[in-house]
Amino acid sequence: MSWLFGTEEVKTFPKTPVVRQPDPVASDILLSDDLAIESLAATSDDVKWQLEYPTAATEAFTFYITADSGIYVLAQMTCRLYGPNKEKFAQTLAPATTSFLLSDDKLSVTCEQFSINHNAATGGYHILFNLGEEATVDAVFEPTDGLFKVNDGKSLYHETETEGYIQTAYMPKAKVAGSITFKGVKSDAKGSGMFLRAVQCKPQCVQKFNFVNLQTANDAVMLYEFEMPKDGGYKASCVSIGAIVRNGKTLAVTTKNKSVFVQKQLDEDFSGYDVPTQLFYTWNGKTKETGEDVRIEMSLVQTNLVDKIDVLAELPYLLRVFIQTFITAPFLYQWFEEVTAKVTVGSEEFEIRGKAFIECSFLMAEY
Repeated sequence: MSWLFGTEEVKTFPKTPVVRQPDPVASDILLSDDLAIESLAATSDDVKWQLEYPTAATEAFTFYITADSGIYVLAQMTCRLYGPNKEKFAQTLAPATTSFLLSDDKLSVTCEQFSINHNAATGGYHILFNLGEEATVDAVFEPTDGLFKVNDGKSLYHETETEGYIQTAYMPKAKVAGSITFKGVKSDAKGSGMFLRAVQCKPQCVQKFNFVNLQTANDAVMLYEFEMPKDGGYKASCVSIGAIVRNGKTLAVTTKNKSVFVQKQLDEDFSGYDVPTQLFYTWNGKTKETGEDVRIEMSLVQTNLVDKIDVLAELPYLLRVFIQTFITAPFLYQWFEEVTAKVTVGSEEFEIRGKAFIECSFLMAEY
């Protein structure tokens, strides 16, 4: 179990000032693997806890809250809260396995310090992370337009599940109500949310993940992307799933996307990875209802790094030793930035402006 308190500053990064460079030409970018969308239907069966897999795996239910108060919450087995004035709280839970109680329908779970309860009527959740006066999250997620998954939800690394895969289901936008206690101060949790259910079988095979969660009162843009090592002989190279929500409805799900590290700096004092200092994202797909072309572009030079996480340092000793035998050095970088997503739908153009949570996860060095 690990704790972070107060306004402890993230270790300085980048070390040298970043001068914005021209964005890449979107048509020149090598996009993610071709993934034809045959179905987007998802049900409660797609968000049942499984806990049994053909190989080593992680299973995560992650809830993201962008509160109107300016607080940002990321909650799973780690609960992290970021305040508008750079306040930060983080606790990684290490409950005893005997306290992990699964409901009969495998949709809800209770544990020592948290509970996740599925609401069959709305398809949403009530989450409670009771970590005392330092941080308590008591929030209800009500989806604005349900869940989705792409086809069967699985992306295989090779030909069979035993060789590894990632399975996902998404709630790209939810209305959030409830309360957040942060540093002893209770505030309204009212805002927007996102929920991601992800299973990663043999996660040590993945080279890096890229994630975007942009939420406004009515709209949202999300991206979940993973890349495999170039010389690993994998069937998958880069799998990327995105979505845009417009006025509470999922307008499009996209699978021809890409995160581009326009500029990078070596963070030699912390992780040893080349970390992006300027990012460019592109999403490409078609609307669900009419089949019109959809294109989204977003670029930024990051200025608000909220966390750098040494994943192994967050884990209990035995789990840390186990993972270390497969993954040399997993590190996460997280930003919370003011962004503008430029959207084109058919002949219509508009912008979505708001706060985006951006995460880059490194599991192994690029070769």
